[in-house]
Amino acid sequence: MRLEICPICSAVAGTWLLLTALVLSGYLNSEIFLPLISLLMGGTVAGVAYQIGKRKPIIISVGMLLAFWAVRNLNFKVFVLELAVLATLAYFLFVKRNGTTGPALPRDQKARELLEEKMKNCC
Repeated sequence: MRLEICPICSAVAGTWLLLTALVLSGYLNSEIFLPLISLLMGGTVAGVAYQIGKRKPIIISVGMLLAFWAVRNLNFKVFVLELAVLATLAYFLFVKRNGTTGPALPRDQKARELLEEKMKNCC
């Protein structure tokens, strides 16, 4: 099975997960890196909201609150919870989408064109 995961999503989530692990293990100073981790977590929340596509304000609001909680209560248990949540989201967003086991990509040209038009008019 071939997965096509957004490289930006992977890079952002991977960066804050790596930074979190390094802060928790004592290799990085938390005072310096927690703001960056918070910013990257917020980017992940926004990316998830736009991948889901529905109820963006609710997803962003709840996601930002959960990201803030995770940063404020950063420990190994929270880190494991973050990993589990990200793995679950990745599964549902990239592996199992609309009852299929393939990547969440439009199959026909019309769907692609509609998606491109939505992306042009998103902001």
